[in-house]
Amino acid sequence: MKLAPTAFVEQIRGLTPPGSEVIPLEWTFEDEDHNIAVLIDDGEDARQIEERLLDTIIDYDEAHGTFTVCMVWPKREKARAGVR
Repeated sequence: MKLAPTAFVEQIRGLTPPGSEVIPLEWTFEDEDHNIAVLIDDGEDARQIEERLLDTIIDYDEAHGTFTVCMVWPKREKARAGVR
């Protein structure tokens, strides 16, 4: 497991609402290559944001032969997302 490349993180950041945090994590759940947490403000629709990110993540993984987990969390659940 290695941190998600900066260009990939920036691409994801460009698809998230203003004020969101996109954080590449240093740990994995199982066998993924990259683990990214997206922290959003209350009132944002997490499912809608996940749908917006999905194609970009799939395209990246297909092009690079990787598997990425990218989960969207409310900022108030930062600790549950594994972010310190």
